[in-house]
Amino acid sequence: MQDKNTSTFLFQLIDITYISQRQPLLTAAHYTLIIFKQGNGTLTIDEQPHVVTKGKIFLIQPYSTVDISTIDEDACFYQITFSAFQTVHQELAVYKGQLFSEQVAFTLYPYTRFLRLTENLYKLKQHPDYLKQQSLLYELFSMLFEPQLHKQHTLNMTKAVEQTIDYIHTCYQQTLTVKELAELACIAQWQYSAAFQTITGKKPLDYITDLRLQKAKKLLEQTNEPLKNIAQRVGFDDEYYFNRRFRQIVGVPPKQYARQQRQKVLVTDWTGHKVEIPYAPHRIIYHGETFGDMLIFNIQPIGGYKSIINKSVYKHHVPAIQDVAFPIDIQKSSMLNPDLIIFTNSDEQQYQNLADIAPTVTHNSWDTLDERIRLLGNWLSQKQRAEDWLSHYQQKETHMWQQLQSVIQSGETASVFIIDHGNRLFAMGCTGLSPTLFHPQGFQPQKHVQKLLQARLGYKEITVDELPQYAGDRIFMLLSDQLNAQIATLDLMNNDIWKSLPAVQKNHVYLIDAAKWNYNDAFTREKLLHALPQLLGHIS
Repeated sequence: MQDKNTSTFLFQLIDITYISQRQPLLTAAHYTLIIFKQGNGTLTIDEQPHVVTKGKIFLIQPYSTVDISTIDEDACFYQITFSAFQTVHQELAVYKGQLFSEQVAFTLYPYTRFLRLTENLYKLKQHPDYLKQQSLLYELFSMLFEPQLHKQHTLNMTKAVEQTIDYIHTCYQQTLTVKELAELACIAQWQYSAAFQTITGKKPLDYITDLRLQKAKKLLEQTNEPLKNIAQRVGFDDEYYFNRRFRQIVGVPPKQYARQQRQKVLVTDWTGHKVEIPYAPHRIIYHGETFGDMLIFNIQPIGGYKSIINKSVYKHHVPAIQDVAFPIDIQKSSMLNPDLIIFTNSDEQQYQNLADIAPTVTHNSWDTLDERIRLLGNWLSQKQRAEDWLSHYQQKETHMWQQLQSVIQSGETASVFIIDHGNRLFAMGCTGLSPTLFHPQGFQPQKHVQKLLQARLGYKEITVDELPQYAGDRIFMLLSDQLNAQIATLDLMNNDIWKSLPAVQKNHVYLIDAAKWNYNDAFTREKLLHALPQLLGHIS
């Protein structure tokens, strides 16, 4: 095995033990693998807690302190200790650093093969055979580390492509080819195109064209320059080609688009304001948790809350988005010169401040998906696009639940929980991940969750004692990115009330990254149609 500096690692088995009795603190003097055959609880490594479940594997650095006192009494695991040596320029030296990555906890598929190899290695302890032991040890490491090396390679390639995307946004006026961009990223052209499309959802040349047209829209809105000048300023050498591509992608010719931007439409927003907004607005600030709703329309918002966007599944689809902070920053919003602000908040003082910048409408992000998309379609003069997307989404959603009939039973209920804002426990209602789970052919809301949905409540804070009242047949536990909330979540999962829940006992609990998936916007919900079957163990 080789690292990125072309140094070779060699490993030597020291010992393998099978532990079936809970122990207090231990200090790992060597590299140590702990492979859980069964057990639940918390493993603390150098004061950092980690959730333990059957099949979890932990790689522990030399001289680390490991607390296993909070694991179930019936837990059992294999403990493999080994030494690492590094050869650099044909010289051998003891190695004590990180092995390939800083990752501590691993989950492998198929785990059964990894466990079988471990058991075979343990059996050899009775009749030592050095060559067989080393062979099995290297086979274990191959299963454990090679996916991490592949992952690191993918991350490096992603970073290189992202740098070329930044370059495109700087040099979009120049002639750009896929070959030149691939050479800039030091990646083969076929790999570059595939990676680019994975990141952005578009082929490189389509992405460049869309970016140039976005820039052209701004000039059409803000100037009366001749089309030939605008085409050249955004990177089109041919005015007629520019005109044709603009019409193909935007839906109207450039001159008609410019006229539309000077038209007004009277609308009524969520909190009752009657507002004149531009017909087919394009310079839009969207501030709220359902930002992804905007991405199904043929518009790139110019402003949003980047702290959330950067953790979302659509972060690469809005590379030029500007941050307007939270609470929304009036000065930053003003500098973007928007022609419409969509604000998912009922704060009247903030609304008045924003309305001084540009036409502003309040929007209820807790409305149903259908209600939100149709309303946006109306405001954006894209009603047909809204209806087409909803029809397509509903077909795909129904197909997904039909495919999952082999995994879930008719009438099964589901609940979503999160610990956030410290150690506060919430049952989720009509916002976040929760609404995605409920469908006539899918999960049904647990009766107390149903009350939250009927009352259009996004969530409700509950006590641990109330958990059994809200817990469905399946539990989706959202994991916060805040350390104190993570620790509180681990404490909850060690609580007897949690362990007594039927969903927990049947292993029908699913841990979800809240920062990525706890959203009810159109873009995230579409991605969940692929993620949910994988989470539930359905192989299509």
